[in-house]
Amino acid sequence: MGGTENASGLSDFLLELYHDASECTPDELRLRVLNNLQRFIPFDFGVWGGGWADGRLVTDLTVLNQSEAILGEWDTVAQEDAFCDLTLNRLGATARFDDVPDYRASLAYNEHWRRFDASHMMATIVGEKTDGYVSFVGLCADDRPGTFSDAERMFKQMLMPHLSQALRMNRELWTGRAAFEHEAIALVDREGWVLCTQGPFHDFAGQEWPGHIARLPADVMTLLNQGKRWRGERLDVRMSRFGSNHFVHMSVHPTLSGLPRREREVAGLFSSGMTNKQVARALGTSPSTVRNQIVRIYEKLGISSKAELARLVGGR
Repeated sequence: MGGTENASGLSDFLLELYHDASECTPDELRLRVLNNLQRFIPFDFGVWGGGWADGRLVTDLTVLNQSEAILGEWDTVAQEDAFCDLTLNRLGATARFDDVPDYRASLAYNEHWRRFDASHMMATIVGEKTDGYVSFVGLCADDRPGTFSDAERMFKQMLMPHLSQALRMNRELWTGRAAFEHEAIALVDREGWVLCTQGPFHDFAGQEWPGHIARLPADVMTLLNQGKRWRGERLDVRMSRFGSNHFVHMSVHPTLSGLPRREREVAGLFSSGMTNKQVARALGTSPSTVRNQIVRIYEKLGISSKAELARLVGGR
């Protein structure tokens, strides 16, 4: 294996791993790590991703030296893949194709993995903090004399907690960089699974949806994927793309209590049916000043009409 026993080489790998976690985007980090792993373990291509364990749905994926279709098409055999059964039943443990009796005679191996030149594979699946969400790293090879060795398997298993932790740190860092004041933010995959949060995300989400949110509702993701904002009873939600994932920005509807006293007075009078001139006369100011104040009120409250303002004033 040429290097797994080299303590200095391993130390350099880990130093580079955590350095890259602070500098690279999540997709870049995973590609760099997979590429660096080839210094220790000979393999032809690698996959690093995550998804929903119960449905065996891969929703977040980075692939080195292979088409992403390798797991996009895997869903046709996913429920019959005994290798997936083994790794899901032994979370945190690294397994090989050869650990499954008669695996090379199976439909999953012959109809899927061999099509992508994966005659050998070893993979590790770990459970993440989000219930039901798992991440995995798989190393695949075709042109090698035999299966991955016990030493290679143990080396990869030893590294897996570092890989998982580095990616978690990386996501938290980028999520924090994307956050704004008075806003909660989450990094989600394309199916809406929450990978990482910053700010009062779960507090905000709990005001709109009951229970702990591990995955955004499907109707919310449908609207966000169309490039639109989602507006609920209490929340405003928007989404921005970040590599193969997305940042979801969440804020609570602004209320009148957040406005300065004079703007609250203007809002109350104007929403009652008064004109700019009438409000100005009541407050001893000019109509142009009232007009500018109303523009600022609309911007702060995220509204665009007098009717919306009246509803907010009525509900306080």
